[in-house]
Amino acid sequence: MKSIVVLATLLFGSVGLLAKSASPSGEKVLETFFSEFGKGNAKGVLNCFHPQTTITAVRNQNRIENQLYGTYTGISGAEEFLKNMGSQFDTKRFQVDQIVGKKDWVFASGSFLHIIKQTNKPFESDWALKVQIKDGKIFSYHFYEDSASYLEALDK
Repeated sequence: MKSIVVLATLLFGSVGLLAKSASPSGEKVLETFFSEFGKGNAKGVLNCFHPQTTITAVRNQNRIENQLYGTYTGISGAEEFLKNMGSQFDTKRFQVDQIVGKKDWVFASGSFLHIIKQTNKPFESDWALKVQIKDGKIFSYHFYEDSASYLEALDK
């Protein structure tokens, strides 16, 4: 009888371990996001977002159409966010220096150099990202950058 209990514990313990490892860590989700982004794989990037995601690009407020900064919601918002970035930036360098996570919260930082398509001026900045993970996907995404530098590069 004792051996059956030990066997059952081992089996249920194994199932428990498998269930816990079914969702990737927050750091892994963000690594995948950056990898797909670097490849230019929009479908892979969108697959990293939770269906009820909220994306905050620099400031938390409503946006007018095609405006980059502001809040986007859902997968359609994530698609619009990617479209807006692609229409405004020619990315020359995007560097991820760190990804640090604790449970469902992940933070990343780095730097980038974009050329603003409208003005052909450089936009260079350090950046930081705060992400909440839910169900193995990005549930909230808040990106911080030097927005004054962006406005300067946007000035004709």
